[in-house]
Amino acid sequence: MMAVTTIIFLLVDFLRLRTTSVKSVFIVLFGSLLRRKEFTSLTGGSYLMLASLVCMLIFGIGPEGRVSGVFIAAISFLALGDTAAAIVGLSLGRVKIFRKSLEGTLAGLLVCVGVAWVVAILPGLDFPLGIGILGAVSASVVEALPIEVNDNVVIPLLSGTVMMVALQIVR
Repeated sequence: MMAVTTIIFLLVDFLRLRTTSVKSVFIVLFGSLLRRKEFTSLTGGSYLMLASLVCMLIFGIGPEGRVSGVFIAAISFLALGDTAAAIVGLSLGRVKIFRKSLEGTLAGLLVCVGVAWVVAILPGLDFPLGIGILGAVSASVVEALPIEVNDNVVIPLLSGTVMMVALQIVR
């Protein structure tokens, strides 16, 4: 189901970029939510859907056949940590690191560590807090770096990979 939803989402976004009538309707409905660069490129939502699908395929199911803590944490780092970094960075950011603010990066890290703690205490998941904190740090570092790839893709894929590798090392 996630694959079908992602394909539909991407199809609408590609149609918006190629078809004037679809673009007009899309801008009326969602224009106020778009960043300036998203008027001429894929939206962050498309990247989020694509990253979520890839993370689900790679990290989604744990060894017990249930949803994995790595998947939950990686997507939550993006959904909550990146959002906190953006809000704090744009509203309170003063000290610049690369193209981001130190204040936003630290806010994102704090939220990601909180996410790691919540995922670590969820019942039925074998997700050590230390692994989650390592993922939180990697998510925050990659969010701050001036990487040209959309961070909606990089944050969950990199943090999920770091957590999966760390889990293999400690087990």
